[in-house]
Amino acid sequence: MDAIEFYVTGDAQRAKATVVDALQARKFRLTWSGEWDALAERGSKTKNMLFGAFAQYFKVDVFVRSAPDGTGVIRITKSSKGWMGGAAGLIRTNRNFDALAADLQATFQAAGVLVNVQQF
Repeated sequence: MDAIEFYVTGDAQRAKATVVDALQARKFRLTWSGEWDALAERGSKTKNMLFGAFAQYFKVDVFVRSAPDGTGVIRITKSSKGWMGGAAGLIRTNRNFDALAADLQATFQAAGVLVNVQQF
C-alpha cells in the first residue's frame, strides 16, 4: 500500500488538527506547503545517506480535505521508498508505513472520530 485515506467526523479544519496531533505525537515534523497539504518527516536524511538502514529517514505526504458529505478526509501517502538504505531500508520503510497507517487508524477509532478507511 502506498496511500491510505481516513474519513473522520467533522470538517477539514478538525481533521487537520486531528492528524497534526497524531503525527506530532509520533515525532514527525510537519512542513506545510499550503493550508491543507504538508510533508511529515521523521529521522535524518543525512544520517540515512551515511548509515543506510541503521538510520531511518521516513516521510509521508499529508493532504486534508472535506468530503461532499461534510466529513474530513486525511490522505497519507508514502513519499520515501527507503532505497537509500538498500533492500533492508525498503522493507523497513514499507513496514513503517503499514505500522503508521494501523496506528493512526487505531488512534482515530479510539477517539471516536473514524468513519471509514480506504487503502490504495
